[in-house]
Amino acid sequence: MSEGDKHDHGPSHSHEHRGGRHEHKTRFHDPEHAAEFDRRKSEIRADLAEKLAEMLELGSEESVLEVATGTGRAARPVAKRLHGGRIVGVDQAPAMLEVGHRHEEPIPAYSQCAGEADALPFKANAFDRAFVSFSLHHFGNPERVVREVLRVLRNGGKFVILDPVLKESTDALGAALDAKVNEVFRRTHGQDFRFHTASGIQRLLLKAGYRGARARVVTYTFDQEGMDGIPTGAHWLEIAAELEAEAPALAERLKATYFTWHKHGDALHVSGSFPYALVSGEKPQ
Repeated sequence: MSEGDKHDHGPSHSHEHRGGRHEHKTRFHDPEHAAEFDRRKSEIRADLAEKLAEMLELGSEESVLEVATGTGRAARPVAKRLHGGRIVGVDQAPAMLEVGHRHEEPIPAYSQCAGEADALPFKANAFDRAFVSFSLHHFGNPERVVREVLRVLRNGGKFVILDPVLKESTDALGAALDAKVNEVFRRTHGQDFRFHTASGIQRLLLKAGYRGARARVVTYTFDQEGMDGIPTGAHWLEIAAELEAEAPALAERLKATYFTWHKHGDALHVSGSFPYALVSGEKPQ
């Protein structure tokens, strides 16, 4: 897998998990699933976590909030950049927090608490930085979540969102593909699930009152046997199989937009790319 093109978009660009209240909590509240989730390794996730930490522009002693912290995996590279500061991770799934609490190598200056992303258990103006990683697509009310983060940030504080995103749709066929992608993911992750686009996340922040919302889109390419190492790869293969059987035109658009797949014997070769967005905004002074 390799990293592809990166694009920086200012706030005027016209393109577009856990932790919030929703009904579909079974998987993230299950201790076995939480432990298995923590064991998963992905070069893509690890590389993006480092990019997120860089985007936070930490000095040394900042107070940092991670929303939907899960087991704390994304907090570790952020913690390494702090010298005297602290990270507080909040999540509504006790099983995820418990697995994170049992790490053999504790995360420095990191503590956890239970709470909802759309009703954060903190007073206003409590943090210098905040971030959420691979979770925005799980929030049933992302507008309320980003407003809550704005409330607990200090003036001038920075918020960074890292999430897989859909490529911008330009026609009805693209919109139909977006709908199919979200339909398949919702079978596993519940009706709140929704992939956004990079510009959509920018607009979400600007509407909530953040300033200077900027998006960096990082595209990772792959050409390999199977989907190992590609986040949510199994779901994408499910989408491919359904479209190939039920909607050939959408299957072709999926191939043109995201990836191709070819069976040879019992193996499956995949080749393509998926985009991820790092979107930041600041609380006005």
